[in-house]
This record gives sequence, C-alpha cells and structure tokens, in this order.
Amino acid sequence: MRVTLIGADFEENLGVGMIAAVARGAGHRVRVVAFNLSTEAERIARLVVADAPDVVGLSMQFQHRAVEFLGLARLLRREGFRGHVTCGGQFPTLAWKEVLDARNGIDTIVLHEGEETFPELLAAIAARTPIGQVPGLAIRTSDGATIRTAPRRLVDDLDRFPFATRYREHTRHLGVNFIPIMGGRGCWGSCTYCSITSYFRDARSYGGGRLVRMRSPENVAREMAAEFHAADGPCIFCFHDDNLLLPRPQDTIDRMRAIRAELDRLDVGPVGIIGKCRPDCVTPDLAGELKRLGIIRLYVGVENAADGGAAHLRRTSQQKCIEDALAACRSAGIFVCYNLLLFEPDATLEDVRTNVQFIRDHAAHPVNFCRAEPYHGTPLQLDLSARQALGGSYLGWNYRIEDPRTEVLFRICSAAFRQRNFDPDGVGNRYMGLGYQARILEYFYPDISGRRAKLIQRAADLTRAIALDTATHLDDALELASSTPLDDADRIARETALLGLRIAAADRVWHVGIDELQTAMNQFARDASEARPRRRTPSALALSARRAAVGLSLAAWTSGLNACSTSTDPVPSDTGSDTPDRFVVDPPPPDTGIDRFVVDPAPIDVIDTQDAMDSSVADRPDILVVDPPPPDSGTPVGALDPALEHSGDDIVGLPASPRRSLAVIDQWRDTTSQGSVRTSDLPLHSPPRVSLRGERDGAHWRVRLQGGPAAVTTRWESDGEVRGSGREVAWIPASGEDQLRVAVRSSGGVAVVAIRAGDLGT
Repeated sequence: MRVTLIGADFEENLGVGMIAAVARGAGHRVRVVAFNLSTEAERIARLVVADAPDVVGLSMQFQHRAVEFLGLARLLRREGFRGHVTCGGQFPTLAWKEVLDARNGIDTIVLHEGEETFPELLAAIAARTPIGQVPGLAIRTSDGATIRTAPRRLVDDLDRFPFATRYREHTRHLGVNFIPIMGGRGCWGSCTYCSITSYFRDARSYGGGRLVRMRSPENVAREMAAEFHAADGPCIFCFHDDNLLLPRPQDTIDRMRAIRAELDRLDVGPVGIIGKCRPDCVTPDLAGELKRLGIIRLYVGVENAADGGAAHLRRTSQQKCIEDALAACRSAGIFVCYNLLLFEPDATLEDVRTNVQFIRDHAAHPVNFCRAEPYHGTPLQLDLSARQALGGSYLGWNYRIEDPRTEVLFRICSAAFRQRNFDPDGVGNRYMGLGYQARILEYFYPDISGRRAKLIQRAADLTRAIALDTATHLDDALELASSTPLDDADRIARETALLGLRIAAADRVWHVGIDELQTAMNQFARDASEARPRRRTPSALALSARRAAVGLSLAAWTSGLNACSTSTDPVPSDTGSDTPDRFVVDPPPPDTGIDRFVVDPAPIDVIDTQDAMDSSVADRPDILVVDPPPPDSGTPVGALDPALEHSGDDIVGLPASPRRSLAVIDQWRDTTSQGSVRTSDLPLHSPPRVSLRGERDGAHWRVRLQGGPAAVTTRWESDGEVRGSGREVAWIPASGEDQLRVAVRSSGGVAVVAIRAGDLGT
C-alpha cells in the first residue's frame, strides 16, 4: 500500500520516522510530507490528492497544532481525497472522542504507541477486513458512535522496534550534525499539567504495561553508530526520552557508561549528548560523570520555584533539589536551560515574586516563562472542569486565575512579553541557545586561534544580562498589577503598552548582541573546522556494525520477535518546550455551567491566515486564525530547506516552504487559549491580534498594521525616522540594526509588535 505521513519537520520528526520504519518493514511504500505552517495546508492538500495514497497518517502530537491538522484533514476531504485518514499522538489519544467528530474527516485514531497498531491497521485496510478487529484504535461505528477497540498493552521490550527511518539529511548546529534519538519512554511523575504522564497513564490503565521502559544500551549504541558513520562529521545526539536520567544516579551512570562502551566497540568517536531530566535526578557526582561521557546540555524541569506553585502543580518532591541540580550542572560545565510556569490557576503575586527572584539568582541559565495550560485529559484540565472553571473546548481550554490581581498580571505579561517570549525569532527563543552553542565550540573545536574562551564568556555575559533584564521588566509588571486599582482599565492598558515598548526597545539591543556573537561563533567554527583533520573513513568493523544494526532492527520487527525485556522499570514530563502557540476553540459543551467565557466558532475547512490578518476576528467570524508556530526544539531552521527533498528506497520527503535561517535552539510558545475571550470584568480582556507588513516605497519602507479591530490607537517608535501615524507609516531605518515598534490599543486590550530592518530585506 501507498502511505503518506504528514507531520511537523522543524526538527527531524522522530515519531514519524519510527512509524515510517514499521510501515516499510511491513512492505508498504511511505512518503513523508512536512507540515510546518498553517499556510502550507492548501499546497499539501493538492499534493496528497494528486498522489492519491491509500492511507494518510497525521502526526498530531501536541494540542497547540490540533486546529491546523484538523483543518488539513477537512481540506483533504473537501478537495476530494477518499482514502483512509488516520492520526496519532498524545493529543488525539487523549481527545479521541472529540477528534473523531465526523466533520473532521478522520477515520481512525492510533492510540498511544503506534509501532504495532499502525501496520495492523494497514493490513486490515489492504485486506478489507473490519478495522474494528485491530486492537489499539479509536473508531466510529456504522451508527456514528465513537469507541475504542480492544486494548493493546504497552510494549515492554523497545529493542523489538526498528530504528527510525531517517528521511532527510540531519540539521547541523555550528557545523555539527544534530540527530534526534529515543532511548526510553515514559515518566514516573504525576505533574498535573503534563500531557506526557497523562498519555502513558491512560495507556497503562487501558491496556496494561509499565510506565517507564528503556531500550538496552547496546541497542541504543547500535543506532547511534549507524548514524555516526553515515554522517559527514561530528554528531550531537538529542535524546527525546521523557527523562534521560533515571531516579537513581548510579543507574544513570551505569547505563550511560554501557552505551559509551558499545560505541567504543563500534568505532564511534566522541559524540555530544543532550536531553532532559527532573531536578531530583541530578547530583554533583552524576553531573561530573555525565560531562565526561559527553553530555553537553540538559533541560532541567524547574517549572515553578515557589513552594505554593510547585504544590499546585504536584512538583513538591523535587522542589528542594532544584538549587542543587543547577549548581551541579554549572560546576560540571553542562549547559542548562529551563522554563517557568509562572502562572497557574492558584498562583499569587507572592508566588510570582519568588519566581522572579529565582530568575535573578540563576541568571547564568536562560529562562522563559508562560502559563500552565490545561491540556485535554490532564489532571489540571479535569480538576478545572470539575470546578466549572473552564472555558473553550478540547482544542484549547481557558481559565481565569483565582486571584484577580494575578490574573491581571498574567494579562499584562501576555501583552508586554508576547514578542520576546514567543516569536520564533524573539529574544527569548534566540538567547536560549547561546550557552549551548558555547558548549558546542568547547566540545568539538580546538582553540587554535585563542578566541574560544572569549566567545564562551561573551555568551555567558549576554545570557546573564538578558535574564536579569527579563526579571526587571517582570518587576515593573508586578508593580503595575499590585498597585493599580483594578477598575482603572485605562491606566493598566496605557502602562502595559509603555512596558511592552520598553521591552521591545531592549530587544533591539539584545538582537544586535546575539547577531554579532552568533556570527563570531559561526566564523570560529568554520575556521576551526578547516584546521581540524578530516575524520578518518570508518573501519570495516564499524561499517559492518552499521549494516548489521539496521538489518537486525528491521528483522526483529518483521519476524515478530518477542524476547524477554532486559530493561528495568525505575520505581521511584513535560519539558515546557511543547507549550502551545495559539488556537481558536469551539464552544464549550452545554453542561459545563460556564457562561462567562466567549469562544470562537469551530474550525472551518480551510485555514486562511492571510485573510484573517486583514480583518478582525469579530468582523470575520468564519475565519480560522492560526499564527505560524515557532519551530520545535533544537533546530536552526535554515538548514532544512534544501535538504528535505530526499529519497531513499521507498521513502520520499517533500520539501517544506522556504523559511528564513534562524539560529534557534529552543522554542517556547504562548500558552494562552487565544480563541477564548477573557472575562470582561478585568482589564485587557480581549487584546487585538495584529502583525506588521512592510514593502519598499522608494527611499523608505511603508509599514502597515495588519489585523485587529478597526478602532485602535497606535504609538510608533524607532531610532530612525517615522512619518505618519495610525495603521500605516513610512519608515526610514537609522541602520540595518534598527527596529520599528508599535503599541496598539483597542477597547479590549493592548498588543505590542516590532519588526527589524533586517527582516524587511534590501
């Protein structure tokens, strides 16, 4: 059968690669199509309809892109696709009843892990046998009901699965191959907001199995060796395990040493390793050993530094370990970044102050902050639903923070920090990678010129300065929210707009610093790479091991081996990097008891971002507004464009639309449910959704405000010359590093957006 798999490809999509591998192992032809931006939907739909595969599989891992993928499914049906459409991932697994709404055009959902279920589904479709006989699916019956078929147990022995199909060339970070890999699955935590733990606990409740399972060190090393010897140059392996580190430090050391020993046997040179972990898994001795074994970067799940916030999110067991974990990594020289869920349903201003002080105390580590979102099916969502405190729908639930002043602070921060924190090329995203890039230079490149130490220090200084700047602006927001009468909406809106402009002005300076440093780092990497001897050709042993590793992996799948697992179940999360961007939501179910939230209509059959920018949502209720989401973790985007048209035996990757080259390492998304209008008894209840568009007009740029209601006031700022006012101005930048910024006020709220001269071109 002919299968088309559609998923995000900002970073090489490991989940799609795994499903492609098992489908190929079962004899099917697979095509992988990148779906990165909502504006690509029509192009992809035309490609798929013209190719006419038997089955389309949608990789809908996270809730923040559910609207776009469901919109694509509807568009496929509208364009005439009559084949089978299935989907899988955390979100559709937890929202299976809602996703199977007949209007969405989805035939089946592959629940939980799909390596066994998906090939069986393909076999049933090919043989025209009832798909209801395939375990591990959610389906619609002939009478329109939605059901889950027989349960399927989580697979204990992950070594049974073939290695992920690598359907395109790897991304590179400072010239080093960046290769995603999975060494284990599951998490033993119980954080209320985490879709990962909810997903695996639902799987265990439905079909049984262990929450945490690990591939054997030998199996992991064989895949790493295969990729290392196939790559042209050094490699960084990004482990997408929910937890790279195990609860007992010695278990982690033993496992990582075993992987390294097998790599040595397979003639693999030094490799860099990055991953994520819980703070209570890190000790000083462990951090030192991890650095010696090649770990250069860890995402440490801090999430909330206040005792109250940690308790609300069920993270108290690791709270006392946060300080020690960060100190251990700093001492060992492992780069650490983290996220703060600064806002949650029961947050207080004092909780926020504690977190702001934490940012100051740990300014050596880059941080971003957002709100804890009630992802569908998580304990947080279920608890808020029971409290009748939810608005929105399964596509994006919304809530109001219990303390009104903290809710106002959240609204202030959403407006003032929006571009810094959540733009794909915003300062918050860009500075996350500076320390990581410094570690790459340190680990992979000799300091022939003597410049490396200075670059590393510049990265540390700039990281610290930006973190402290964020803390200072958060203090300003706290002062505004705590001292201003809540009924003084005009003052709150005015001061929020001014705060947003100050942050945007500071961002201009930070962007220049990041640009200069990254240019210098890239030049250093190029110079050092030219001076470094080329990696020798792999030995016959290594090449043989690579061929054997791939062959045995596929053979284990196709022969249906079911050996006893050698992994252990550690007995005593969500990283924050998958926090959602923006989405439009359906009306809440009629029995929620909620009458204080206003929501947008259900998704329509086509995504039309451009039209949506040209008129307000209120003016065009039929338009589905979905802003392009930031890239997924770990990818400098520009490296993907020429490489995506990449053919193997029967695997084809279609090109994504061109994107600007960004030095992006981590991405954090606006976690608010943008479709749900906030309660109007407090200020900033309905901020305008706007963007900027510029075009050359002789000696100046004509820049126009896109979107938002017709009645707005604007305040434009720049170092250069700005002529005019209102929704359109003429701009003559003072330099290529200049920035045009505007604060937009409507009756419902404030938005601040900016554009750099370099973004407009020449």
